Amino acid sequence: MLPNLARRLRRAWPALNAPLMLARRTWRERRWWRDILRDYAKTRREAAFLREAQVIPSGRSLTVFVLDDEMIYGIKQLAFVSQALRLRGWTIQVVLRNRSMLLGVAYFRAFGIDRFVYLSDMQLSAAEQAYCESSANRLLNQPLSLQLIKEWHFEGCWIGPQVISTLSRIRFEGMMDFSDPQVRLRLKEMLAPSLEHVLRARKLMQAHPANLGLTIEANYAAFGPLVDMAIAHGTAVIQMIQPWKDDGLLFRRLTDSTRRQHPSSVALETLNRVMQGPWTDAEEQALKRLFADRYGGRWFLQARNQKNTRPYTFDELATRFSIDPRKPVTVIFSQVLWDANLFYGDDIFEDYGEWFVETIRAACANQAMNWLVKIHPANVWKRSYENITREYAETELIRREIGELPPHVKLIDAHDDVSTLSLFESVDFGVTVRGTAGMEIVCFGKHCVTAGTGRYSGLGFTLDCADRQQYFERLAHLQEQPPMTTDEVLRAKWHAYTAFVLRPWPMVSARARFAYRETGRHPLDHNLDVIAETVDDIAKFGDLDDWAEWATSDRIDYVFREAKG
Repeated sequence: MLPNLARRLRRAWPALNAPLMLARRTWRERRWWRDILRDYAKTRREAAFLREAQVIPSGRSLTVFVLDDEMIYGIKQLAFVSQALRLRGWTIQVVLRNRSMLLGVAYFRAFGIDRFVYLSDMQLSAAEQAYCESSANRLLNQPLSLQLIKEWHFEGCWIGPQVISTLSRIRFEGMMDFSDPQVRLRLKEMLAPSLEHVLRARKLMQAHPANLGLTIEANYAAFGPLVDMAIAHGTAVIQMIQPWKDDGLLFRRLTDSTRRQHPSSVALETLNRVMQGPWTDAEEQALKRLFADRYGGRWFLQARNQKNTRPYTFDELATRFSIDPRKPVTVIFSQVLWDANLFYGDDIFEDYGEWFVETIRAACANQAMNWLVKIHPANVWKRSYENITREYAETELIRREIGELPPHVKLIDAHDDVSTLSLFESVDFGVTVRGTAGMEIVCFGKHCVTAGTGRYSGLGFTLDCADRQQYFERLAHLQEQPPMTTDEVLRAKWHAYTAFVLRPWPMVSARARFAYRETGRHPLDHNLDVIAETVDDIAKFGDLDDWAEWATSDRIDYVFREAKG
């Protein structure tokens, strides 16, 4: 009797919970509603011409994965970019989590989009819920490790990375201890609902098929199953991410073959195509300007990672960190350890925390070099954004696992004023797992050792490692590594030029606005203004037409030069 009652309550809960969630959220965000209502009214005025536009239906449809409506900027980005296909007659259908997402509905309707699909409407039977419960128990009833969990699959969906990364974002830890009762309890609490989410995603894709999908987030426990199920049903999904440039976006087509590649990757075929042209002074100067912009504070989004930094000469670095000038210098570019980016590539360590600790141990053992351990500067604003006040995961790991660092190993704090560009220019080697610094430092003729596959491994300009043994051997003898060849450096430059200059889609018909807060967040910290005032303006600016031509092709990477023909 009681189990049946519990199942009935679980099935009815989404409908019962929606108004409660809306009321709770309204109360929690009451201090922001005046700002949100003003922004909504402004958005309606700006997008009025889009609502009034007459379009001839094409019989094709685009599914936009939104789920939540707390990121107003993301909603407006998706609604705006969708106009590229909507104005060509495509039907736009928006996937939301449940019917309490009234703010999301309102903003999409402001752009003339009024077809909504709710994940909570995809009901599961008692048998399906029991199947998810038993499957969760089966997965949990075994010795657990990060790499084992990473391989978990369920009904065609690779749930392992989704679950771990969601758990990591909750706990903000560099190393996940699955013997910890609290960790196992949290995993148990989230696993069965995650499996149910997979079945709901499949039902949604079956009930509401589309020709194409569009999303900002393609992973974590919420979005991963939707994207996986869309691809399983033959629907390619375009992932849109915000790069370091304020006035551009990155787009990549996710298919069976590209699903697990980083959205800012440059496909080998794209790189080879671009490299058919000559490397001229124009490309060289464009790349130099690119690095100057990235590390000179031009762009708000990148400047968050370089707040209050300044250039350092090698002599200044040597004095500041007591560098022995007779020995080469290697920088270990740390990841944000708790931002578990497990969706792309293979790792040779259990997690970022283990990589961090073991790499520093290897540095401590190699006294033939100076070692600088750079804590990722994004920690500063990410911790502020998430209201994290606990000790840095990196310093906690060093204190707990290593202890006092030897004189030839120095820590560069996340708050430090040393410009990363100065490190590229002055040091001799770099080490990372798959961080962006690895594809940048090589453009300066400096080798970079990677500890896992990723967006640029295997492209011919990094020192990739097949296993831990090769990795540790490289670190132990890195000072003996011959310099990069001219061809390796040129290939690295072409890759960076393609990734940083050509891959971003230049947004003209709309403009992003950003604000910086020392602590906490506001739902309109990131925002979007529609600049075009008529459909003719959109045609004149050409950005949405360029995107539509690419989106309806079969090319994986959006590349500006190719889109322009």
